[in-house]
Amino acid sequence: MALFKNSKHASNKMGRDMLRILIFLAFVISVLPTTLLHAGKLTKWTEIYISFVIYTVILMFFGYVIYLNIEAKLNRQMKALVKKEGIISGELLMINTEEKLKNVLSLEFERCFMLGTVSSILFYDVDELGEINRKYGYNTGDQVIIEVIQTSKDFIQRSKVLANTGAIIARVKGDTFALLMPGISENVAYSEAEQLKHVLEALDFGIEESITCRFAVLSMDQWVSEDKFLDLAYEKLILAKDYGRGVIL
Repeated sequence: MALFKNSKHASNKMGRDMLRILIFLAFVISVLPTTLLHAGKLTKWTEIYISFVIYTVILMFFGYVIYLNIEAKLNRQMKALVKKEGIISGELLMINTEEKLKNVLSLEFERCFMLGTVSSILFYDVDELGEINRKYGYNTGDQVIIEVIQTSKDFIQRSKVLANTGAIIARVKGDTFALLMPGISENVAYSEAEQLKHVLEALDFGIEESITCRFAVLSMDQWVSEDKFLDLAYEKLILAKDYGRGVIL
């Protein structure tokens, strides 16, 4: 919020500076004819003085109108930024974290062991997000993350396989996400990963580069610690990077 306060302060300062300049100009313009008038010079100076006063009033009026327009524009920009910050904060707060994912994994491992079932998990991250941040700015990078989150949530709800299965998405690190698929086999998880890949690649952010993600599919068919399982997932995701953009391993 400091950014918005600074912007508002800058807007107020700009307005005050403009008014000071207009007042100073009005004073300079009016001081000479006023002096001549009081010195008893030619009466034509009275007409000149009145003309200057009218001109000054008109100048200050239009200057004030310009100031109000500038202030209104800055206020609209600040409101837009506040709205965007609220969207970003909301999306990042509503998504599960790595710590929450560990807790869910612990329960899911136990459930699979007790029932003899298999679940899968899909790890994925955005290819070259750092390059997008450098080229287009962090606002664009933030928007990419938001869209990936929203699109992934929508994908779960629309999927005939994942809907109503208790599938969850978590943001584990930066631009790395995990999609837990309870009761879903590894083969089916690969199929879902392929569909999600196409959905994400269809997103349009108005930039030259197309957004792609790399994916790593893991089956929860063996009991391991949550930390060990996450380490394996990260290793597989890093390995996918060596195969290029948009890879599913």
